[in-house]
Amino acid sequence: MAEKIKLNKNTLREQRDALKLFQEFLPTLELRKQQLQAEVRTLKLKIAEEQKKLDAVLQGAATWAGILGSMSELAQTLVKIDEVQVESGNIAGVRIPVFRDVKFSAIAYSLIATTPALDAVIAFWKAAVSQREQLGVLNKQLEMLDRELTKTTQRINLYEKVLIPECKENIRRIKVYLGDQQTAAVCRAKIAKAKLVAKSEAEAAGAAVAAAAAGREM
Repeated sequence: MAEKIKLNKNTLREQRDALKLFQEFLPTLELRKQQLQAEVRTLKLKIAEEQKKLDAVLQGAATWAGILGSMSELAQTLVKIDEVQVESGNIAGVRIPVFRDVKFSAIAYSLIATTPALDAVIAFWKAAVSQREQLGVLNKQLEMLDRELTKTTQRINLYEKVLIPECKENIRRIKVYLGDQQTAAVCRAKIAKAKLVAKSEAEAAGAAVAAAAAGREM
């Protein structure tokens, strides 16, 4: 339900100021929306590219799947993430995480008791895990940009469909009301003036009759 407003000149000025502010800010919001949309499209392409790289890493292991399968359990115990290094970045005014590197724990294992192929398996797992973590950070960026894009779109809709139309309608209502009040005031003034004129004419006529009567008596 629309909030009741006072139909006076002060409110008219307030509504005009608010309308001007909304109309000036709306283009800024629309520009931000366009920037966010462009960044989202670019980020989606980057995610697709990085996904292809991860797929390539996984597909590259297909030729030695047997060795990988037999050693994967041991390799995974030796590949432990110590830290996923990210930095703070900014895209279209949105603070986002930026992937830098994955640091793995240094877990010692016997070079004599294990086959040399284990080194290749460990390298494979590290490459796959690093690529997966990078994709995770990129998807987090996309989630944050999508959220900001949704908020910006909602603000634009609020301005275009609610705040600006409400201000325009309030201004129209106040102007109509003030116009009616002015018209009524003019009418009242004319009526009052007509009454004064009639009273003056009546008094003048009365005075003339009284004077004539007095002249006849003399």
